[in-house]
Amino acid sequence: MKRTALAIATLLAIVLIQTIEVSSEPVVHRGPIAKMLSRAAHGQPQRLPNGRLVPMPSSGREQAVMQSLDLGIASATTAAPTGSFKLPTISTYGCPNVFKREGFPKNVRANQDCGFRQQAEVWVAVNPTDPKNIVASSNDSKYSGNRTGVEFSLDGGKHWGDSELPVGRLAADFIPGGEWSFDAITDPAHAWDADGNLYYSAVAFDVFQDFNSALVVWKANSCLQGSALHTPGDGSCEPEFVEPISATGIAPSNNFADPDHFADDKNLMAADAFPGSPFKNNVYVTWTIFRFDDSGLYVESPIFFTRSEDGGQTWTDPLEISGGSADCVGGDTFDASEDPDTCNFDQGSYPVVGPDGSVNVVFNNCNTPEAAPLGGVGICQQMFVKSTDAGDTWTDPVVVSDDIGLQPFSVPDNEIPDCPLFRQCLPPNGYRMNDFPSLGIDEDTGRLAVFWADFRNGGPCTTDPDLDLPVLPCDNMNNDVFVSISKDGGVTWSGAKQVTRNMKAQWQPWGDVGEDGNLYVGYYDRRFDQCEDTGCNDISLASSHGGKNWSSRRISTGSMPNVPCDANPFQCGFAGDYMSIQFANGKVYMVWADSRGRDLGTPDFDMYFAKVNP
Repeated sequence: MKRTALAIATLLAIVLIQTIEVSSEPVVHRGPIAKMLSRAAHGQPQRLPNGRLVPMPSSGREQAVMQSLDLGIASATTAAPTGSFKLPTISTYGCPNVFKREGFPKNVRANQDCGFRQQAEVWVAVNPTDPKNIVASSNDSKYSGNRTGVEFSLDGGKHWGDSELPVGRLAADFIPGGEWSFDAITDPAHAWDADGNLYYSAVAFDVFQDFNSALVVWKANSCLQGSALHTPGDGSCEPEFVEPISATGIAPSNNFADPDHFADDKNLMAADAFPGSPFKNNVYVTWTIFRFDDSGLYVESPIFFTRSEDGGQTWTDPLEISGGSADCVGGDTFDASEDPDTCNFDQGSYPVVGPDGSVNVVFNNCNTPEAAPLGGVGICQQMFVKSTDAGDTWTDPVVVSDDIGLQPFSVPDNEIPDCPLFRQCLPPNGYRMNDFPSLGIDEDTGRLAVFWADFRNGGPCTTDPDLDLPVLPCDNMNNDVFVSISKDGGVTWSGAKQVTRNMKAQWQPWGDVGEDGNLYVGYYDRRFDQCEDTGCNDISLASSHGGKNWSSRRISTGSMPNVPCDANPFQCGFAGDYMSIQFANGKVYMVWADSRGRDLGTPDFDMYFAKVNP
């Protein structure tokens, strides 16, 4: 446990300083993630051999660190509009809210926080044993600082309850003193197994003094229906209900042995819910581990994997699965002991289980050569790996598609309003963004589909002569959604097929393949209501049978206002790293971060849900 004596000593020191009227600036020791973000905020980011900036930690972690170190948007950009903060309208009408409009699915607020706190970076999953039982989760600031929130529905999404994620305390043998309390938690994700047990994962981390992080997993036994998270293995449902007592999580990975050199980040998870699978009820997590040198500089960020076969109680040792390929270069740039073909500049992995028990993983990689065709500072690639033995062995990574990441950067003396320095945004929005991929699988044919968005049809943007980065001004912000399909289990992939076809910004998509064999992808969309000029957004859902021809449907009943810093300094610049959709029971279940708030004058991110008939 963090030492009580240290806390008392610190308090006494403060009292002493106040008593003798001595003024002193506090000395803050910063861990590698904080140093990495601080360097970027002060104009000193690291770069890869192809000129692109190194992969960055998840936006949820960045948000917590920037707030804690006073590196907020206002200090990162001088171009943000000025104005006074407008307080929200206070009322006692309660938490439920539904936006309705003729011809649209109901937009239902899922989070139960009635306060002026942000809910963003959202995830949804439907219980395979009960289609009315849905759990949604998000990054949630209602706990003071970034944490994660969990909501559950028992009536198909009409009404929601709050299961209250256990506080960020962890009990484990590897922790000095046996127990630890983390400063923040981010990157929520959850999955159901075949028996209706829910597994929930997140990354817990410290900001000050200690720089420990851990990938943590909780569970909700089937009879709890996602309404209470607890320690895996605690409590039971059969042969009779036994209430779970412990609410601490299990940590498949942690950096306590070397917090100055390693950090866990950006986890997603899957469970094998297929009755006929040889690995039924296995639970899998993939995530990124950032590695740093003695100076706190970035070395690599490969993708790792772990598996549980006993309901989340024990996990396999973290296994690096991003591998090596002739399509990757420069893997030894920051560590000469690495193979130059190692694919180790990665972020944003996502695992999907097939009905045959295969584990399919897609991730974003930036080990791309600058001089190759389509090479250059903004070019990365979407990559795919696969295991057919529950994760013991993996294929070499295969390139799904180029990722044309040429969206403009916010740089010193050419800041994008509300956008952190050296992050990419699509103005007039200042939401930092990424091109992380998602993945779906046809349960009948095994056909795979990878979805992402990039800027190949956008701009062109001006190139900064000193930094060689795309910056403002740009001819347009035409970010588009794409899909690539594999019919041979991921060995080969089709060319990128364009989903969205207009000159507006469509960004941060998430896709799935339905039980009907059709492809579905939801995304943030700026083609309505002059949103390309004002920065408002909508949520759309596109569908296709084969991936070539697409039809789209507006899901949000009204446009969501932009969240600039002068309107909401606590929530600007961050709408999460992902939204989420799932096709189940003949319907598409969607969640997103919605800024319509409690009154039109105060934009405030909440998690909203819609159930859509295809």
